[in-house]
Amino acid sequence: MIEDGGSVSDLKPVVGLDDVFGIRAKKMRQLQALLFQLFDEHGYQEVIPPLVERPESLMAGAGRFLSDQTLVFPDPAGAGLLAIRPDMTPQIARIAATRMQQEACLKLCYSGPVLQSRPHGHMDSRQQWQMGVEALGLSSDQADFEVIYLAALCMQQAGLQSPLLQIGHIGLLHALVEPTHIEDIADLLMRRSPDDFNSYCATHNLPENRRILLLDMIMGVADQTWLRKYQHTVNGDFAKASGDLIQLYDALNARLEGSVKILLDAALMPRFLYHSGVIFAGYAYGSAEVILHGGRYDDMMSAHGRSMAATGFSFDLWRWLDVQ
Repeated sequence: MIEDGGSVSDLKPVVGLDDVFGIRAKKMRQLQALLFQLFDEHGYQEVIPPLVERPESLMAGAGRFLSDQTLVFPDPAGAGLLAIRPDMTPQIARIAATRMQQEACLKLCYSGPVLQSRPHGHMDSRQQWQMGVEALGLSSDQADFEVIYLAALCMQQAGLQSPLLQIGHIGLLHALVEPTHIEDIADLLMRRSPDDFNSYCATHNLPENRRILLLDMIMGVADQTWLRKYQHTVNGDFAKASGDLIQLYDALNARLEGSVKILLDAALMPRFLYHSGVIFAGYAYGSAEVILHGGRYDDMMSAHGRSMAATGFSFDLWRWLDVQ
């Protein structure tokens, strides 16, 4: 019975938000426990941030790229504006820079719900159960390898079919493009549309040699062979990012021995442009979309008042259940 002038439609779930119960809820908890055990074996300790934060904390520094996915509301208890987290990485950065600032190195893991103001795709949910790890204060090369290797182990442990990790480096884009063009070119690289890129170049002045390299990236030919060929043809920043990425690619292939396929793609772009180094994405049979996102985000740590190397990855447990 509906009282006070309400209707049955008032009780329907919000579009993009779902109830989960029964066997699906049980399977999610089982997978979560399995992966937490793996994190524990590799020295990661759990942190449980609150569901809401002050907007300034979530959007500090490079976290501003999350602003259009963040729901902000006034606190009825008088704490001012609060925000529901759309991603947990900024919270980990805050905790490491404040509550755990006495620790020189931190290996943290987490699991919990996040809510985005709108879905990424037509069929996507606005809610995710985000799980992931962050390695902070470790040597960049050491942490990048360790975190990507752990991501590969997670995909195997979860029973994902034909797991694949694609690796790139945001430093390649920064070495090729002026800061004022970064967001536009990143969007074009994600869309992989040569026609859109050529239209952009018709109205924006890009140096010819860099335009050719960017077009190669958009065309999908910027693999490890391409990168070795052009590593020393642009500038020092491009050479450094290329060298780091090639070394990482070789090390991962040697360690994984084909159990998880590793692809190098210089055109790989992250979901959010708060990354500052190596980036990577996971795929598996049964999903045409990315099911794991990761990379280095040193700039976010600086924005929270602690200069500290930081890298990690995260994924949506609901999505993993769907592709098992």
